[in-house]
Amino acid sequence: MPPSTGLANAVLTGLVTGSIVALGAIGLALVYNIAEVPNFAHGELLMLGAYMALFVNKPDTVPVFKELVTASRTLDALGLAVLFVLAAGSALAAVYLLGGTPALKGSWWPGDPSPALALGVHALAATVLGVGVTLGFPSIWAGLLLSALMLAWIAPFLEKVVFQKFRAKDASLATMLIVTLGLSFVLRFGTQAFYGGQVRTYVVPQVGNVFGYDVGLSAAKFFDFYVTGGGLTMHVIDTGPTPDEAMFTATYSWVALLGLVALTLGAAFAVYRWRSGGAEGYGTSHTVGPKLSGAVAGVVTFTALVFLLAGGGSVPNSSALSTRIRISVMRASVIFIAVGMMASLHFLLQETKLGKAMRASSDNIDLAKITGINTDRVMMATWIIAGAFAAVGGVMLGVLFSQLTVNMGFFLLLPMFAGVILGGLQSVYGAILGSYIVGLSMDVGIYAIPNIGSTYRIPIAFAILFVVLLVKPEGITGGS
Repeated sequence: MPPSTGLANAVLTGLVTGSIVALGAIGLALVYNIAEVPNFAHGELLMLGAYMALFVNKPDTVPVFKELVTASRTLDALGLAVLFVLAAGSALAAVYLLGGTPALKGSWWPGDPSPALALGVHALAATVLGVGVTLGFPSIWAGLLLSALMLAWIAPFLEKVVFQKFRAKDASLATMLIVTLGLSFVLRFGTQAFYGGQVRTYVVPQVGNVFGYDVGLSAAKFFDFYVTGGGLTMHVIDTGPTPDEAMFTATYSWVALLGLVALTLGAAFAVYRWRSGGAEGYGTSHTVGPKLSGAVAGVVTFTALVFLLAGGGSVPNSSALSTRIRISVMRASVIFIAVGMMASLHFLLQETKLGKAMRASSDNIDLAKITGINTDRVMMATWIIAGAFAAVGGVMLGVLFSQLTVNMGFFLLLPMFAGVILGGLQSVYGAILGSYIVGLSMDVGIYAIPNIGSTYRIPIAFAILFVVLLVKPEGITGGS
């Protein structure tokens, strides 16, 4: 009898959930810290992002645009041209919102670039993105790219035509909150009026080709673990073929497991000491500080040793303990995409002129303005980032749950706010940490507490939030 899923599977599911919550919470925290907008319409940005991907993935379900569909999920030349214009135009629109025509001529670049060069680079980049979307049609990944490009100008456009007007009149925080609530209803029911209220889905391929090999993307992979007197056995099963197919079996003796743990911790600690070595190291102020360096070194070492120390074997007839982890390539991609985007944001905040301006504006926007920072451009850049992150989160949410509804963003809004508050309102990194704690508490909670359904996932997350805030009202990171 195969093992059943347990705590390990709940933790992995929580990491997937936390990744989606984090993609939304990052934009929520950035907008609140810099633009001072408690954006209750942020969930609708995720929803819009999910629906924008339909232009590429299922164009025959998009009103008006479906007239350009010649067959099921097939566009004519005019339809592909429209997709190209949507993608390339969105890229240029996002740059334009950074400062109008001067931004297209490179005013937001460091230094003093040639206007002709900047225009050429922007046009080339927009063309490459447009070609990427049209060549990728009707892939969900091309839909993800179009969605991110569309929200990268829609979000700052909303800032320009709505929030900026109220901020100019010194609207109070309560007024801004009401405005965002009103905007959320407009976006939600406007989308429903255009698309209709029925549940929609993406077309996600079952099999993908990776380096010449067919890999099941949606089919679950079962990682079965058996603890015996001799050590640990891992058995991996692919549910894509019929019947299920065993991929490989690896056995680790207790000595090998002890060595794996010792070498992993040793590598992580060694890299940590090297990076925090003062004049001989890089120091904590650099992009990749000691803690992050040590964590990355530990993960890389652990992954390498898992393959190097694996011995052959077979599934044991009996075991003292067994458990199963269920994952698919699509679910794993949620984590990898989220981590990749977070790493890009970290680099932007720490190593670019724009990122430093964003951090200065977050600390004190009035002081930043006095010191010569273009705070209007910083706000627009903040909304661009928030929109792109929200779009990716929305598409990943649609892929994960295999359905799109106009309420999908609203249902994720509370976990996003919980993640931001739990981590610390003044810290983007705190929002990331808080989001993963919220995701883990939701999925581990319904596993740990028997006889309750998924309906209680969000209440469990808020129970954790209340407990943490009672101990540390400023959040886990204390706003640092």
